[in-house]
Amino acid sequence: MKLKRIDHVGVIVANLERARVLVQDGFGLQPVRHIDHDDLKATFFQCGAADVELFEVTDPEIRRQRLGEGQEARVEHIAFEVESLKDLLVALKSLGIKTTGEPQVTAAYSTVWTQSETSGGIMFQFLERPPADPPS
Repeated sequence: MKLKRIDHVGVIVANLERARVLVQDGFGLQPVRHIDHDDLKATFFQCGAADVELFEVTDPEIRRQRLGEGQEARVEHIAFEVESLKDLLVALKSLGIKTTGEPQVTAAYSTVWTQSETSGGIMFQFLERPPADPPS
């Protein structure tokens, strides 16, 4: 298993706007990407070679299940970029680590998450980006 780098740290928050103000205005990190889906809103902030992802689950019951009672925020996952998701899945299986399902594929990357109860209590996200097009 070859980990290339930490891609981002995912922080689930109760209120994305309140958390964004602290990270952007208070800490001076600049947003680099925003996601707005029916079930999730997220903003990624660049911090050196890695990003900090702040995300809010919009369904109150699912947010409570993932965030906990009365919490404002918590680190939910650490995402690593890998060279080969296929090789990683073989390595995880040999370690007895289970994933939440088949890899999800987007235009930006293929990704999979671990089940935290099988990976030392920590949820990890692993992602593989497609190779960059060679310059013309």
